[in-house]
Amino acid sequence: MSDVPEPRRIGVFSIDDHEIVHAGLERLAEREPDFVFLGAAASVASAEKDALRCSPDIVMLDLFIGEEQGWSLCRDLLAASPTTKVVFYTGYGNAQLVDRAMLLGASGYILKAASMSALPDMLRTVVRSGQYIDPALLKEWVDARRVTTEKPAFSERELSIVTMIAAGLDNYAIAERMNLTFHTVKFHIGKMLKKTGESNRAGLVRYAKERFLIE
Repeated sequence: MSDVPEPRRIGVFSIDDHEIVHAGLERLAEREPDFVFLGAAASVASAEKDALRCSPDIVMLDLFIGEEQGWSLCRDLLAASPTTKVVFYTGYGNAQLVDRAMLLGASGYILKAASMSALPDMLRTVVRSGQYIDPALLKEWVDARRVTTEKPAFSERELSIVTMIAAGLDNYAIAERMNLTFHTVKFHIGKMLKKTGESNRAGLVRYAKERFLIE
């Protein structure tokens, strides 16, 4: 009689600059027979290479890693490995942050305040259905998407423009760097001003920083 193969376990990789988070996820995997902890990275510099080497099913990604944010890393991980499920695991959350994570292709957004005993089922849901939003944020996010008067999140192009404004670039420099016309950049800025209710470029930067949309 042939041996029955063991069920495939869910491989988890952690990217966070706090060792206690890695240790907590490792202990979780030790308790749950269908999970395996594949490793961890504490900096953006090595995170993508280290994570992809392990071929994880789920990457648990903090929003803030040292002085950097995890947005670009999320995009890079998914570009290199589209089947990997990126779950933002962070202490910060609001509708705009969840929306940006989903727009980038993340499969989940979970607050670190969530019960560790509930976390395995949250991650199983990610694997099974492809998405999980922390219940503490879900209603706010759904309501924000449902109400047309709610200030929407910026698109990736708009975020790039706001990031360059924050770096001190004028519209001509932004247009050149993004290979756009001056009038296209001006159009996007006007569109952002209208939907945020801000009156100038400085207001756009403040709006984005207050919501952790840019660094």
